[in-house]
Amino acid sequence: MTTRFILVRHGETNSSKERRFAGATDTPLSDVGHEQALVLAKRLRAVRIDVMHVSPLTRCQQTAAPITEITGRKATITEDLRECHFGDWEDLTITDVLEKWPEDLTKWASDDTIPPPNGECWNDLGDRVEHWFGEALERYKNRTVLAVTHGGVIIAFARRVMGIPREAMDAFLVETGSVSMVHVNDGRKRIRLWNDITQQRDPLMETTPLPGYGPTRPKT
Repeated sequence: MTTRFILVRHGETNSSKERRFAGATDTPLSDVGHEQALVLAKRLRAVRIDVMHVSPLTRCQQTAAPITEITGRKATITEDLRECHFGDWEDLTITDVLEKWPEDLTKWASDDTIPPPNGECWNDLGDRVEHWFGEALERYKNRTVLAVTHGGVIIAFARRVMGIPREAMDAFLVETGSVSMVHVNDGRKRIRLWNDITQQRDPLMETTPLPGYGPTRPKT
């Protein structure tokens, strides 16, 4: 028997669009984010969901709302699924942080034990995520757990729970409104889906680049 973990990143916010550090900043979904949440909920209509755990932040609760409306599965607010707290860097861009904290940013980017000033380090986030996973795996064995959460949490899940090295995860996108899925069978954990956004668009058919990720090969 298999326990399934479906990991959803919340829909777009103005902060995510502007690539800001918005871990604890309680930003709502943008209009695009609400549309992403709706098409995601429609995709999940036929999926068996036994429990839905949701970060306490507004953007995740707004993403979960149409899932509840369409599937009937109510949200369980789960503190361990909140995003990493970026302390003094909250709601700033990387450019802003580089101007004031260049050395701190370099140290934070290379060491999981170093937090932003007055913030939370990646190790602390990993501890929270691992705690949530352990409890959910024990409590919901052979069932399907849907988590509506944040990009940092999903990356922390892959690194801490799946044992994927930090350097490898730098190559993995987690886009807004995306779906990832992990199966656990007899203790063996397998990624079945990662950063799937086909309910929004088909990445194979894209002819324009995603912001910040370089050119995409044109159709031939």
